[in-house]
Amino acid sequence: MAGRIRVLDSANRTMQRVGFLKALAALVNESETSNLETLGKRFIARVTQRTKLVPPYDDELKEYARTRLTDGAYRELRKKIMEDAGPAGVELQDVYLADKSLPSSTGKLVQADWRRYPYLATSLEIVKKGTYSGLTRSLVLLAVTPKEELAAFGNLDRQNNPMRISECQAIVLLYCFLDNDAAVALPLLRALIGSGERFDERFAGDLLPEILREVIASHAKRSLPVEERDRLSMLGKIATSVSKWKGKAYTGSGAREEAARVRLEPYCDLGLLRKPNREKFEYEPNDSARALISHYAKAADIDAFLQNGFFAAIAAGRGIKARPANDDEAIKALADAGQALKSTLGYTPLSDVGLLAGTRLLTERDSILELGHAVDLLKALQKRDPSFVRFTVDRMGTLAYVKFLKTERGG
Repeated sequence: MAGRIRVLDSANRTMQRVGFLKALAALVNESETSNLETLGKRFIARVTQRTKLVPPYDDELKEYARTRLTDGAYRELRKKIMEDAGPAGVELQDVYLADKSLPSSTGKLVQADWRRYPYLATSLEIVKKGTYSGLTRSLVLLAVTPKEELAAFGNLDRQNNPMRISECQAIVLLYCFLDNDAAVALPLLRALIGSGERFDERFAGDLLPEILREVIASHAKRSLPVEERDRLSMLGKIATSVSKWKGKAYTGSGAREEAARVRLEPYCDLGLLRKPNREKFEYEPNDSARALISHYAKAADIDAFLQNGFFAAIAAGRGIKARPANDDEAIKALADAGQALKSTLGYTPLSDVGLLAGTRLLTERDSILELGHAVDLLKALQKRDPSFVRFTVDRMGTLAYVKFLKTERGG
């Protein structure tokens, strides 16, 4: 497996519905820099805001209260909802998670764990570690998120439930997960699909130690910087910690469940897994998951798949009869994405420009523009028309950033 180590770097990660990442993306773009405490507390305050509801309460909320609000802290609230016993202050997230159009009702966030929640966004390269500021990928997510959904984190709006994930959002977020965890997520999905139709998180968790050790072995002989060596060492410790749970009774918590849940629940939101029962941690793969793994199996490695097979896999999984984007529509989509994402200096990561352009082309025009082809197209265009586009390189000398000098060729 070539390239960087694409593994989420902690098993001790609180699972959250990926819809919450929209709120985090918005928050980190409201100020230039932050810190963990400021961001974590602002985030949890935003998603736990309350709205006043009056009886009679709908059946969805009653079912949610019965199955999810079981902690003693919610005793009075639960009683009011279940018995229509007067007005109640209900957290917006609870109203949204009760919505039966969602694939799962789990994932409620709690005040006490505010410190843990930003880490998923930093691991997905939506938020920058250390400064807790917005990376360009947060702007990609915001570019496919209606303002009404962001506003719904402040005022109840069932029509624009931000926990729902649109087609565009699912593509962007799936890329975020695979770009940072494909070395575990793809082999895990492949093994789960091969095991049969239904599985639970205990079964999935028991598969993880071997997958993690294979990742370690594939990178161990490479020349790696100290930071990456430290990551491999940490992955070894995680594999050992998770393996200690193998064969033990299911408890709903612990290293095995934590390592598995963050690799299962988000994929329900993203349309790769479904839950026969919204309340339980049991899953079934669907056609999108099978198409993803089928296309991945044809690629030379993970990098090749993400660069040259990702959008084709998405199209196949969703039954879209897509065609390759022609050069003119691809260049226009790339230029529009560059304008939407450009920094104060005008430069934008090539991968993010390609991700937004490719997502829009697939969902709006049923056409495919793979990230690798987008880069090749822009390089060729730069040679033909240097006044249209310009590049810069990263620390390793690799072409990494693009700047569009004009919005249209010949303009």
